[in-house]
Amino acid sequence: MFKSNTPIHDWSNRRVWIIGASEGIGLALAHTLKTRKAAIIVSSRSDARLNEEFSGVAEILPIDVTDTEQVADSMEFLIAGNAMPDTVFWLPALYHPGNLASIEPEATLERLQTNILAAFNLFPRIIKYWQNNPVEDKNYHWTWFSSLAAYRGLPNASDYGASRAAISHLAQSSHIELKASNIDISLISPGFIDTRLTQKNDFKMPLLMTADRAAQLTLEGLKKGRFETHFPMRMSLIFKLLSIIPISLYLKLMGIFR
Repeated sequence: MFKSNTPIHDWSNRRVWIIGASEGIGLALAHTLKTRKAAIIVSSRSDARLNEEFSGVAEILPIDVTDTEQVADSMEFLIAGNAMPDTVFWLPALYHPGNLASIEPEATLERLQTNILAAFNLFPRIIKYWQNNPVEDKNYHWTWFSSLAAYRGLPNASDYGASRAAISHLAQSSHIELKASNIDISLISPGFIDTRLTQKNDFKMPLLMTADRAAQLTLEGLKKGRFETHFPMRMSLIFKLLSIIPISLYLKLMGIFR
């Protein structure tokens, strides 16, 4: 199979920054990569949770990704300490189920700020640093976390789905732009993962997966050099099929969920 990125087999020579490491897949990734001898930096808004999980085993860097000043200060801190990462996992996300008629503009704007706009606080800063500080022994690597909800419009998740579609678009465009700079970009598109976000759903979630399993599949995808890793396969293949059928047919099919 065609490899979009340089496969990552060995994590022992990597410094990894996991943004969104206090819960869910980010938390599972941090613990897994620590066992694989990576140097770990963990970030989230919850410094208490980070200290509970990682005190003494990882560099703890609390950060609100929506705060431009905090992001700039964190960059300066890492540069000054000669601790800039060569690998970043971007996982910040907020989610609240609900239809458009019940949407609260202020809460929706907060979710969009975290889910997509905040990416532009940090991503360009990291990219500029990487471009100005090339390495010879490895490729820099940024991994975006999106969702199967990004493939096509779904009911009752308009702001979340829109933000995931934006992340997927950003992953594709940044992969194209940055390949020549020795920077790899990956996209992870999970289905339902058992986290504090999905626990808000009041319906049975098909093929619900643990965060540990999602972290394992993520690293398997990076090991194979894939641009996109999507799972669980039985669900993601259905979503991919739905993404290529004519839009008029798709809307008619989805009408049964109104």
